[in-house]
Amino acid sequence: MKQIIRLLSVLCIVSCQKPDVEVRVTQEKADFYFRFEVKDTVSEDYQYVDYTLGDSIWISDHRDSSYHYLTWRNELEDINGIYYFQTGLSDMRFYSPHTGSVFGFGFSIPGLEPGKIPTLEMVEGFFYPGRSIPFGLGPEKVNALLRLPIGNPAFLLASQTVFLYEPYGELNIKKIEEYTMQYRSLPEEVLRGKRITCVFEGGIGIYKPQPSVDAVSYTDVAIDLRNGKAVFFIPYE
Repeated sequence: MKQIIRLLSVLCIVSCQKPDVEVRVTQEKADFYFRFEVKDTVSEDYQYVDYTLGDSIWISDHRDSSYHYLTWRNELEDINGIYYFQTGLSDMRFYSPHTGSVFGFGFSIPGLEPGKIPTLEMVEGFFYPGRSIPFGLGPEKVNALLRLPIGNPAFLLASQTVFLYEPYGELNIKKIEEYTMQYRSLPEEVLRGKRITCVFEGGIGIYKPQPSVDAVSYTDVAIDLRNGKAVFFIPYE
């Protein structure tokens, strides 16, 4: 029996066991994006990247070539006992299980709890104009995630700042606005939150396949980012 394809809207709740991820898809293309110059491990020059909510991007690698539709994604992740609330762009391919973060940030906001999104007080206490948040693993830091078509399998799993033995870089908050995000769901859902404008630069540790899915891919090989600017969404209760 054929099932109707539904675009679900649910916050991912990550346990210490297996994460249960579902992707939020906005009704219309909104003004959220991640723009930066990146120098990966196989290029001599920096390349300009513009990932915008609602865009479709063409990805070709050793295993597959297809369009990836960029949707919004929020999830809570436990990294070495520290909770990070992730926000960013994810790709969705119909009839394919391969979805995941294309680019985004995970913030170790104090007070995060499993099964809950941040409260208004937590968001306003963490995000404010003029604040600089260092890249890395630890309280009140930010973890940058990125997938680029490098390596094999290409574009399958994200590289992350926390993979670096010595993380570097920072994110600077420029502007914060109230925003209401509407999602395609059954029933339809609307979340209030903050639309945050920032600039950033730093390094992301390249992902290397591990013998265990629970193993951390530590490395000293970095993908370098510069001249980054982003507008992202943080929902609150």
